[in-house]
Amino acid sequence: MIKMVVSDMDGTLLNSNLEISQKNLDAIEGLREKGIRFCIATGRPEQLVKEYIEPLNMKDPMIMYNGSVIGHPFQDEKLYDLKLEKKDIKEIIEYCELNDIIYMPYTKDMIISKPNYRVEFFQNRNEKLADKNKCIFEDIRDIDDIVNNHSINKVLLIENDQEKFEKTKELVANYSQFEIASSQKGFIDINPRGASKGNALKVLAKHFGYTLDEIVVFGDQDNDVSMLEVAGVSVAMANASENAKNAADHITSSNNDSGVAEWINKNLLK
Repeated sequence: MIKMVVSDMDGTLLNSNLEISQKNLDAIEGLREKGIRFCIATGRPEQLVKEYIEPLNMKDPMIMYNGSVIGHPFQDEKLYDLKLEKKDIKEIIEYCELNDIIYMPYTKDMIISKPNYRVEFFQNRNEKLADKNKCIFEDIRDIDDIVNNHSINKVLLIENDQEKFEKTKELVANYSQFEIASSQKGFIDINPRGASKGNALKVLAKHFGYTLDEIVVFGDQDNDVSMLEVAGVSVAMANASENAKNAADHITSSNNDSGVAEWINKNLLK
């Protein structure tokens, strides 16, 4: 018997406009009416999930930062909280500065970043959001300030030159203290060792008293593979990466066609 459904956000629950369709919202409400818990597992930090808390009516802990943190954006208490080491953060930033690579350290209270196209995108979104849901960006150039005065759960690197991307990904993958994932093309997510959506799913399941066999997960990217592999039932989107599709038990329609709702309605709410 399924007791919990866990969904990734970007490319899965969210459409290409970063919106949750009414079909998906209705399906989530249908789950709750049947006593099935709904949770989120995302690579996003608190700052980038705040706007979705109210429409999703999320009160339970969420998997964030690809599994570095399990908690709630508007609550201080964390069920799980892994942080990168200061010396590692410094090495990452110095490498990015030397090689002109975008780097964005994620903290609970802010995203640290120089101006770039991704910051500009979310700052434009901020104009449409209530103050409590706005994403806070800080342009801090002093590396020692970043390293010593901020607790960092994840560093996102962005490099759209394929050769530089592959070289950088290979380099950081050699660090045994990192978990490396890719949540979008050109993105390298650097998390502390042990942080993955799969590991976080095990912690969340234990917290609620569920077995993994009682959980359905939805995902679309390589950073979802770890939870697609461990859940009792795993569903990849039609727009998913090949690795995600290969790890999943089922394929549903794309994120732009409310594939999450489609599968839930057919298999859990009929």
